[in-house]
Amino acid sequence: MGSAPMLDSLFYPSSVAVIGASRDARKPGGGFVRTLLRFDFQGRLYPINPTASEIMGLKAYPSVLDVPERVDLAIVAIPAPSVPKAIDDCAEKGVGFAVIHSVGLGEVGLEGKDLESKVLQAAKTGGVRIVGPNCMGICCPEAGINTIVSSADVSSEGGSVAFVGQSGWATESLLIAGSERGLQFSKVISSGNQIDLSLSDYLEYLASDAKTKVIAAYTEGLRDGGDFLELARAISKKKPLIVWKAGKSQAGARAVASHTASLAGRDAIWSTAFKQVGAIRAQHLDELIDFLVAFGCPYLPKGNRVGILTEAGGGGAVAADACEDLGLEVPALAEETQRELRELLQGIIPPFAGVSNPVDLVWITDPSLHVLERCATIMSRAVDALLIMTYYPLADESIAADMEKLQRNIGKPVAIVPAYPTKQYRGLGVYARHGLIACPTLDRAARAFSILVDYNKTLQNDLSG
Repeated sequence: MGSAPMLDSLFYPSSVAVIGASRDARKPGGGFVRTLLRFDFQGRLYPINPTASEIMGLKAYPSVLDVPERVDLAIVAIPAPSVPKAIDDCAEKGVGFAVIHSVGLGEVGLEGKDLESKVLQAAKTGGVRIVGPNCMGICCPEAGINTIVSSADVSSEGGSVAFVGQSGWATESLLIAGSERGLQFSKVISSGNQIDLSLSDYLEYLASDAKTKVIAAYTEGLRDGGDFLELARAISKKKPLIVWKAGKSQAGARAVASHTASLAGRDAIWSTAFKQVGAIRAQHLDELIDFLVAFGCPYLPKGNRVGILTEAGGGGAVAADACEDLGLEVPALAEETQRELRELLQGIIPPFAGVSNPVDLVWITDPSLHVLERCATIMSRAVDALLIMTYYPLADESIAADMEKLQRNIGKPVAIVPAYPTKQYRGLGVYARHGLIACPTLDRAARAFSILVDYNKTLQNDLSG
């Protein structure tokens, strides 16, 4: 990798100007001011509106040129024809970064491309770096910055997951759905048309960002494919990189072209290339979230042996099938280990329940959590990861803390799957925030395990190579 672009002032600005600010929070410019206030942005906030003297309790200014101090970040929410003049003003003011939310530029044809060219020329003249246009902007909870979704939808506590999305919809969906699953974010970027800062620029920065432990991206087209793959290879040696790429069908490729003026490229080639450079490909939003939750676990499996512990025999059979379909091994436990389990479970489970792996606890309920923990501990000696399906209430913080302690004691990844996926769904986030791999279904948990196994192999191959 080359030197990472200096984007600190984009994510941690001391001062923000909202160009196109409005008293009406239903309009984009008003919504951005309100969200920054609700998200408790600690810097100085300057609404820019030529006809208003005050917006939401803040003094408003006719132009960014009238702001009495340097502006680190301008959020631009005005009609496309007015954007070149706004960026001219930003360049004259010495603004560091401009996030252009405006639509109707390069994605709509020759006239829009001409506007985009004028915007880029003005930005380069004054050294303004551009996010977008045709984007939803950025989110950095630690800094109190969020122009993507309202503060009510995502945690204001910073985390370790970073995401770059070429689609605004994909970005806001990941933020909201990911927050429900317990993900906490370091930086999130909706990159839009990328007339200046590109996916590669953001990824290179995130690769060196100490707050970010795992990186994900949604892309519809790569203009610098070769450079991107070399960058992905370098990142994957340091941090997991998960890519969700759209446009693999003919209809999807047409949608990509009309959406962001990008070329989707041949899908099979990209899949092979991602694998060769160590990047992990996610096929859809749910899979992306599962993988990010999995990498929130502090342990990687050292091998592919999975121990399955369920409270229903059918669940054990389904879990075993799912694991073996993905190349994971579900080894029969040694007779000595089975004997130890039988002694522990004597009088607790029926004699017909299996203890060979999968182990069937036949719906053990509280207050017998210690039995589940002891079974898991015994099994962990013979496997590299544990998959537990349970009827326990997942929203119970104390049980999640006990499971976290179990995982820490055995030093191996533990996946928790609810017996009732819809009824217990909201509790998944509780477990994920405790560093456990909480997935809604057995097959999705098995898939998450397989990704961790593959990534560990990639790291070991790099070390041995």
